[in-house]
Amino acid sequence: MIVFSVSALEKAPVTLHGTEPAEFFELDENDPLCVSQNMEYQLTGCKVSGGILIKGECSTAVSGICGRCLEAVEKPVNAQIELFFDIDETSEELDISNDIREEVLLSFPMNLLCSGDCAGLCRFCGGNRNKNECHCGKDQNSGDFRWGALDSLKF
Repeated sequence: MIVFSVSALEKAPVTLHGTEPAEFFELDENDPLCVSQNMEYQLTGCKVSGGILIKGECSTAVSGICGRCLEAVEKPVNAQIELFFDIDETSEELDISNDIREEVLLSFPMNLLCSGDCAGLCRFCGGNRNKNECHCGKDQNSGDFRWGALDSLKF
């Protein structure tokens, strides 16, 4: 949990740094991505007119399967955090765990790739084109054969 004392902000900005376990993200075991490292955070909270401003960075790593070549991959995730919280004068502590979790989850890649120029799999034989050039005998530049029967239609 990432919690700090609101009264401490009266004197000076508060620095929050620490580590949260991978379970902090509450991902389901069926999710295509999993968090492979603990999340480290460096945050600063300061009082501004009408509330509290939290700024900083959180970092972790995710692992999964490349969306093009189906190889296992692990990628670092760095989330820049900037959150504003309205404060109630009676509040003693502020728990920002859920908000931080959501910000970092939004930084996760939608489609995990081993590299930006991943060539993927051959659409004919299924060979990994990153490891070697495909020689399956199919014309790589030919059209999609599933639609070939429509070419013979006469209108």
